[in-house]
Formats: sequence, structure tokens, C-alpha cells
Amino acid sequence: MGKPLNIVFLMADQWRWDTIFQAGHVCRTPNLLRFAEEGHAFLNAYTCYPLCTPARGSIFTGRWPYQNNLTDNVGRGSFYPHGKLRLDLKTYLERLRDDAGYEVSYCGKWHLGQGTLHERGIHNVRCSDGGDREHGSAARRGPNPTLDGEILQFYYGSYSEGIGLDQCRVEMGIEQIEGLAKGDKPFCAIISTNGPHFPHNIPRRFAEMYADLADDFMPENYCTPFTEPNKPDMQSRPYWPCQETRVLTQEQWRKTCQHYWGFCSHLDKQFGRVLDRLDELGLTHNTVVAFCPDHGEMLGGHGKFDKGPDFYQETMHIPMIIRDPQKRKPTKPDGFVNLRDLFPTLISLAGAEGILNDDECGRSHWVTEHEHTFYCYDSYQGREFKLRGIHTGRYKYNWSPHDLCELYDLASDPGERTNLIDDPAHTTSREELHAKLMAWMESEGDYLLCAGHLPPPGTYIDGRSVEERHDHGAQWPEVSS
Repeated sequence: MGKPLNIVFLMADQWRWDTIFQAGHVCRTPNLLRFAEEGHAFLNAYTCYPLCTPARGSIFTGRWPYQNNLTDNVGRGSFYPHGKLRLDLKTYLERLRDDAGYEVSYCGKWHLGQGTLHERGIHNVRCSDGGDREHGSAARRGPNPTLDGEILQFYYGSYSEGIGLDQCRVEMGIEQIEGLAKGDKPFCAIISTNGPHFPHNIPRRFAEMYADLADDFMPENYCTPFTEPNKPDMQSRPYWPCQETRVLTQEQWRKTCQHYWGFCSHLDKQFGRVLDRLDELGLTHNTVVAFCPDHGEMLGGHGKFDKGPDFYQETMHIPMIIRDPQKRKPTKPDGFVNLRDLFPTLISLAGAEGILNDDECGRSHWVTEHEHTFYCYDSYQGREFKLRGIHTGRYKYNWSPHDLCELYDLASDPGERTNLIDDPAHTTSREELHAKLMAWMESEGDYLLCAGHLPPPGTYIDGRSVEERHDHGAQWPEVSS
């Protein structure tokens, strides 16, 4: 058996599917589109949990968030500032290093516990919350940018001089790859950006790329926030300062979208630099390369911003591209794939499948033939929200044991505006989807099948009511009643 292939994973945060793959979309991402032509674009890729930490825990362990006991964000500003992925759960990074002889590097956002990459013995870490200052991982370079135009807290701003954090990370990540390429071991290199997660503070030239939006522009699928009828109670209020979108004017929504798309274009250029450097180093023929985010962004859908306890397409549907240097084709190219199975896919393509168990080998996107996908939600910023869901292409069924359930026919209602859960004409579809979802939950040992009494959605784990607000160190915008 020959030397395993290298693995390079370009990970973004909060990147929408439509910015790359929706025909005619205003967002410009030429490098990622070229990458998609060279590799395989999974057009039915979905996150397993639309929240940073739980999704990332699943990426790096291959386990569902509730199996990791990591169902909420951790780190600075969160309800769990000292939370982390349990150190006794080995990530794929450690398994590649310990069991397959890989060198491992990490650059950028980790969000699975402060300093825990270092605690796991991974020291080739740069500009990351997962590293430690002793090994230089906290350092960044170049002049910090200073916002020099209009600023809307949480949402957007721009700068003309300086180097943004994500550009620094890409440059450092490229340097890590250059160093790894000089060795005789296969390597796995991760470059992880904060963007296009808000605040959308970007170089001014990228914001100006979308300055020609119509003056009356509003996001698709917009509606007055928190007013949609026949929706779960958990969707009736904001839970984080940036989610209080009732204060935004039409022009502020326009500029928010302008800067979000500019952020995507900025990162597209940065990721293009990585792809070009791989070509220059002669690594294209022996390196599996992947791009995807942890989840998407509402960006005005249903009047919402960021993400929250819901399963709307805007946050669930994600762009995923994988380039196999051996140009093998997936068994079902248009099948549904889930973020949880990304690393089993990359490891199998790299020829290091010996470190995987049989179940993991069978979860590679190259061999699965799924016609649906599942996902989950348990909590957000210390609040309880219990949700499980299944998406089949046409239908999406969201089940909650302590709130209104949802059923959407995406063929006739792609914006998910009309909840059909009590529509007699869809009884059969609802029952079939419910049975599939319950069977999946049982097969995965989901504790929620056996849950007894649950408090109202949004209740804090310490017993405080849904109406109270936790101080996260940010001021809430004032909203007139």
C-alpha cells in the first residue's frame, strides 16, 4: 500500500449555500466555483446542527452533538465560557496523527474549548483559540484594520487599510502547508476562518462590489420579524443581541446583505490563494481538499439574522466541495450528505481508512446513497430547545416534544412560510416522516425518545424563565413597543 494522500480542509463559519450554487445569485465566488468544477459539489449537503460548537464537534468526532455532550456554544461570550469538547473523545485529528502517522496543523477558529488543541498534543497551531501562547498560536501579523466608514454594530463595517484576521489566518495556514510539504509524512492541514460570520467587517473594496444593489432591495423571504402565524413558540423572540432585527431599517438590511456577500467574496479570494499555492507546490495530485462551513446564515429570511432554534434552509443547507485527486465519482452524486460524515469521507479518500471502524467507512459520501438527511437541536446559550428533523427533498418535518411541530412542502413553499403540520391533506406524509425520524433516533440512542417532562422552550437550564436575558457582555438594541 502506498503513502496515504494529504488532507487539506478549508472551513468557514456561517456560509450560505446560495452564494455559490444558486444560479444567477449576485454573490461572486469565482475561486470556489472553479474548485467545484475540479472536484465534486454536493448540492444536497446539510449541517447536523445549525450552531457553531455542536456542528464543529460533530465534524471532528463523527458523533451527533448529544453523543458528544456538546450541544451549545462554548468560549468567550457564551453561556459556557469554560466549556469544551471532552478530552477523552479523540478527534479525527488525533486519530490521523496517532494511528495513521500524519502530521497535523491547525490555523484559525476552533471553538471547541480554549487551548484544547494544545491539550490534545497538537502544537502546530496558529492564530487559534484552540492553541496557546507558549507555542505562538495566539500571534497575528500586520496592522490591525480600523473601520473607517459607516458601522452598524453586530452587522457590518469596512476598512481601507490593515489586514483582517482571516487574511492573516490564510497566510499562516499556507506557511504551515509549505512546512508540512517538506516532510516525508502525509499531513492534514486545517485552515478555519471566522467569516463570513458576523460582524461583516471587510475590506472596503469588497463591500463596494455590491454597492449597486437596488435602493429598495430587501432580502428574499423577508417578513416582519417574529410575526409569522402557526410557528413554534421558540421562534417568537430573539435570544441574542444581533437577533433583535425589529430595529433594522430597509437600508440597513440592504447594507447587511451587501457586506455579507462582500465577506464571501473576500474569503473566496483568500481560499483561492490556498488552492493556487497547492498547485505551485505540486501537491494537487496527492492531496484531498475540502471546503465547507459549519452552518449557514438567515440574512433576512423570515426577518431573522444569524441563526437560532429552527431548521430553515438558510442555516441548514450548506455548500460542500471535495476534490479527489484520483477523480473517483460518488455512487450517488446528488444524494443527501451530512456534515457529521465529512472526515470519514476525507480519510477514506486519502487511503487511511484503516483508522476507521466499519460504520465510519460506510458513511463516506462516496458510497452512501441517502435520499434524506437528519439533524438535531438541543440548546442555545443556556436555554433548552428540543428539536429533531428530517428532510427528504420535497418535505421537511421538524419534531419537538415541547413545542409545535412543523411540516413544509418545499416544492410548493420553498420559503417555508406555511406550516402544514395540521393539514389533513398531508397526514400520510407527516406520519411517514415521523416514523422515519423516530426510527433514526432509536438507532442512534437518542435520549430525547425517553425524555419525560420538559420545561417550556427557551427556559434556562438553571430554571430561569424564557423571558429573562443572560448578560453576554453586549448591549441589546432598544425596541419600542
